[in-house]
Amino acid sequence: MGCAHRRPSGDNPCPNGNPDRDLLQFNVRLAKSRQALADSNRIERKAFREHARIENAVATYTRELGALLDQRGFTSGVPLSPIPDGGESVLIVQLSDLHFNERVELPSNRYDFTVAAARLAKLAGRVKQLARCFGARKVVVACLGDFLNSDRRLDELLSNATNRSKATLLAVDILRAFLLDLRTDLAVEVYGITGNESRVSKELGWSDALATDSYDLMIYEILRRGFANTSGISFCGFRANELLFEVLGRTFLCLHGHQIGANLQKSVQEIAGKYASQGITVDYTLFGHLHATAIGDYHARNASLVGSNAYAEAGLNFCSKAAQNVHIVTAAGIDGMKVDLQDTTGIRPYPFAAEWEAYCPKSERKLHTPSVVFQVVV
Repeated sequence: MGCAHRRPSGDNPCPNGNPDRDLLQFNVRLAKSRQALADSNRIERKAFREHARIENAVATYTRELGALLDQRGFTSGVPLSPIPDGGESVLIVQLSDLHFNERVELPSNRYDFTVAAARLAKLAGRVKQLARCFGARKVVVACLGDFLNSDRRLDELLSNATNRSKATLLAVDILRAFLLDLRTDLAVEVYGITGNESRVSKELGWSDALATDSYDLMIYEILRRGFANTSGISFCGFRANELLFEVLGRTFLCLHGHQIGANLQKSVQEIAGKYASQGITVDYTLFGHLHATAIGDYHARNASLVGSNAYAEAGLNFCSKAAQNVHIVTAAGIDGMKVDLQDTTGIRPYPFAAEWEAYCPKSERKLHTPSVVFQVVV
């Protein structure tokens, strides 16, 4: 009778089922839990590591920037004559897409800091000629962004911290000379917004906090602080994406231009309509971004100081010339014109600290399409 209750040899001793299966399930759950913890720790370590690297890079950048600022003055030894009152007109200079730290070596075009300094000197000369012709006593400089190229890579941010600080100071040095040149004949007002290329962060942002994480703001603020006690040069405002200012009763809207769609006129009127709903009439819109001049009845798109580069010519089959726009505002209307800056023969470039030269030849890199050499897909 006892044999009837005896379990056959090899039966599962566990009353709840197969012990191997239960053990396997338990081990899988344990492994998944451990893996989840490991992934969480890895993500946290990676996030901390990246934030620490960025903070260290920015700290290095700030130290280098401060050290270089100490070496340069703004108006020391520069005589500034008084500006006559009145004037029959006001000039507006569109200043955009300067891309100071880009180098171009093409048969059709060359660009570096020296060429940039010469082209801005030529622009200042044309502005002063127009001021004499139209009886202007004041010029408004609308800075529309993309004054520097930015690679936005962490490793390059670290390794090129010194170069980027020098590029920023070179931009400031050349723009300082440009503004002082205008100041010899005119009172100067400066406004500014950010561009898309000169942003520091990887993401293109529209909020003030993210959009102003930009070298454009940095350059503007250095110039503003440097000219803080200079008679006749006023820095009147900086905004992230859009800015309004008024000249002789007309309202001008400043954009960089990357928010303008393919139908240029339609996009401009849509943006103006946004302000009309707030009771603000925009008389004229100023922008750049596409590096090609287009002057219309209610808007003016700026070209760049660079002109054609390798990516535009070889990658897009698109050629352009170095130019910037100048507008003559009078009681009778707004006259816009392009100032051709491509040829600087006979123009003496502004002096700058050439030992600070640093470049980001970004247009050349755009021609190279990255490819995957080996990829494992699970």
